[in-house]
Amino acid sequence: MPLKHLVAIATGGPGDGPALNLASRLAGRHGGLVEVIPLHPDGAGDLISLGLTLGAPLSREASDELAGAERELHLRIEAAARAAASEAGVAFGAGGNTPRLRVRQDSLRPAQPVSRITALADLIVFGQAQLEQFPGRELFDQCLLGDRSPVLIARQDAAALSGPAAIAWDGSAQAGRAVRAALPLLAAASEIHVLQCLAGLDQTASSPDIDSLNAWLGLHGVGPGVSVRVEGADAGPALIAAAKGRSAQLLVAGAWGHSRLREAVFGGATRTFLQCRDGPNLLLAH
Repeated sequence: MPLKHLVAIATGGPGDGPALNLASRLAGRHGGLVEVIPLHPDGAGDLISLGLTLGAPLSREASDELAGAERELHLRIEAAARAAASEAGVAFGAGGNTPRLRVRQDSLRPAQPVSRITALADLIVFGQAQLEQFPGRELFDQCLLGDRSPVLIARQDAAALSGPAAIAWDGSAQAGRAVRAALPLLAAASEIHVLQCLAGLDQTASSPDIDSLNAWLGLHGVGPGVSVRVEGADAGPALIAAAKGRSAQLLVAGAWGHSRLREAVFGGATRTFLQCRDGPNLLLAH
């Protein structure tokens, strides 16, 4: 199944370039559409709340200054999006033909629901730097956990996606959803490594059978994946090291298979995957 509808997040910061470039390349490869969502901090809401607290309305000057800053941010996002589309050789702006990249004019703020935009998205693309600041991380959590949308975190050039790929396979529902979402990317990979860390497997909760995974991939004309047994007491670092050791340009994994409370207290593989800035492009599903 090709990737026909991609959503890329843009905040006007350093994470935009990787996200826009990767999404544009994928649209070009699959003949798809990229919708860029400009994500603005809710500065107006903060100032209004402060004014209500202090018993003073938002001044006209402050309102105009805020509107001007938002316009400048939007223009910066549009310029970055236009450059990414040009580099990928896809059309930019409104229109019906694809491949195409367009920037939505209704800027999104953290408090607004994103499911109305992303409900039918094949992938939502974030840049790594967007996860390390507000409001990008809040939106990431909402997309992945609230809406259960598959998320691709851009860390490397899109051309790298034709190289080796790795799947962190534990047989869980989360891992299964990630593999299904990643199928078009796995089909383009030069080889697939199926990573399993025995320390992180819970065979009472799922069936981490690699043969079943390879049979499913084979039904879709992909694979088979090469089984890789990973040693290590801590699954997250061990799996990242194994993926890097095999030059994987894409890591596909289920996110937060354990409860988030447990992972917040004890850590977890998902946290390690997200913090690995120099790791492969990362596709997650919950």
